[in-house]
Amino acid sequence: MGNWQEDEVGSVYNYLSPGCRICRQGAGLVLFVTGRCERSCFYCPLSQERRGQDIVFADEMRVEKISDILEEGRAIDALGTGITGGEPLAKLDYVLECIRSLKAAFGREHHIHLYTGMLPGWETMQKLRQAGLDEIRFHPPLEQWFDPGPLTRALREAKSLGLLAGVEIPAIKMAPAIVQAIRDADAFLNINELEFSETNYAALAAEGFMPEELGCGALGSEEIARQHFLKEDIRAHYCPSRFKDAVQLRERLLRRARRTARSFDCIGPEGTIIHGTIEGDCGAALRILGDLGVPSEMYCRSERGIDIAAAILEDIAEDLKRIGCALCLVERYPFQGGIVVERIHL
Repeated sequence: MGNWQEDEVGSVYNYLSPGCRICRQGAGLVLFVTGRCERSCFYCPLSQERRGQDIVFADEMRVEKISDILEEGRAIDALGTGITGGEPLAKLDYVLECIRSLKAAFGREHHIHLYTGMLPGWETMQKLRQAGLDEIRFHPPLEQWFDPGPLTRALREAKSLGLLAGVEIPAIKMAPAIVQAIRDADAFLNINELEFSETNYAALAAEGFMPEELGCGALGSEEIARQHFLKEDIRAHYCPSRFKDAVQLRERLLRRARRTARSFDCIGPEGTIIHGTIEGDCGAALRILGDLGVPSEMYCRSERGIDIAAAILEDIAEDLKRIGCALCLVERYPFQGGIVVERIHL
């Protein structure tokens, strides 16, 4: 295959599926359809909030209706969606409804991929394809890592239906049968760095893994990926745990910020929103803003007071302090009620 590339965060690849290419732009909606899963993989990083719970998230937002999912897709100008869980196929009918709705809202070119720990049969994959699924990634349990037959059959069946098919697993140990299945089916492989989380720390430690000094990757996982899975004769992609925050999340936040920022908001390099806040006698504060000729598009009323352009607030701070207003510069995530990263009192 050749043409290996490596980027600044340590991703190594000779092939990126369309789903991965969209992810790297921060343009992929992550649709978590359920925390339910019949498997109990020791390395599962799902949070306590999500594990085993039949709840739905679109990116970081808890959603109740499919219209909420579409709203999040519009907020980040999503070019594609990755459907994950838990086990998404535990809610097959719901997944089919989501795929149809996403395609109807964003067009046939909106790329949809799905992760599954199952090896679904022809009928299920045909339903997924007919609904509009473009790409499927199998995540076989550890006990299936030694027999390439079932995985090869599933990959070939998926491809025969017109699905782009691959395997996505963590770099835990060598798995020649997985590599052979990829080779035999002419599929692709995504190999992820093993990742520590609050919920899997004890289980990973019990298996002999230790976390990196900085970050949440497991020591030795990258070496396993490079030595045993990045083969010249298969299409492969190694994705380190730091990619999630360093690239994927940052780019998605930037896309959201650019689409949702108000005229007076400043967008930070990590996709945060920066603005000023005025609390106190808002009536008197508004009169001062008017007297000083502050353009009306540079501020607005909020639940707690007035939001205003940060640079303007710094310029007129003394005028507002004289009437007893509390003034802050705020940096927050670009969501409704987004978490505040920093608050500086003026």
